[in-house]
Amino acid sequence: MKKIAVTGGIASGKSVVCEIIEKLGYTVIYTDKINSELLTDLEYQKKLALIFPSAVKNGIVDKKYIRNEILQDDSKRLALNTLAHSEIKARVLNLLNKVDTKAIFVEIPLIVESGMKDCFDQIWCVVADMDTKIKRIEKRDNVSSIAAQKIIQCQKKDNELISLSDIVIENNGDLNKLKEEVGRLICTAIK
Repeated sequence: MKKIAVTGGIASGKSVVCEIIEKLGYTVIYTDKINSELLTDLEYQKKLALIFPSAVKNGIVDKKYIRNEILQDDSKRLALNTLAHSEIKARVLNLLNKVDTKAIFVEIPLIVESGMKDCFDQIWCVVADMDTKIKRIEKRDNVSSIAAQKIIQCQKKDNELISLSDIVIENNGDLNKLKEEVGRLICTAIK
């Protein structure tokens, strides 16, 4: 079984690429969905409250509060990443061991930070130009251009992700071109 990571910076279009992969009949594990599931886990919430005491109230995690905290305090961002990555990695590895298919894809934005880059046969990196990413974040998160830029700056630069990737996919908005490229890449990768 081929294990392929799909990574890239925020708003690069990793999810769109993974949706195309699913429509082509392949299994995709989404680490963002795993993270969302963790946010409803009471044991995880207790660990999270140690880092962000005001973030968990009545079993509900205030994600906006956490986002604001990690944008202002690098030590809190690193503490959150340490907690989240170890939990997410354990769940991904468990899922990878349960699946018996020709290929499985994992959408994983923070592949380096999670310590998972060596868990895959291939790494695909989705990239988009800066203006495209800023517009996507503004629209998706309803934030200003300045806030969108700050969010992007907290992540690894595209060239760092590209340097560890086997495949680079440009996604600046042409969906038909993207579908064709992903289909071609899958045919090549699954041989």
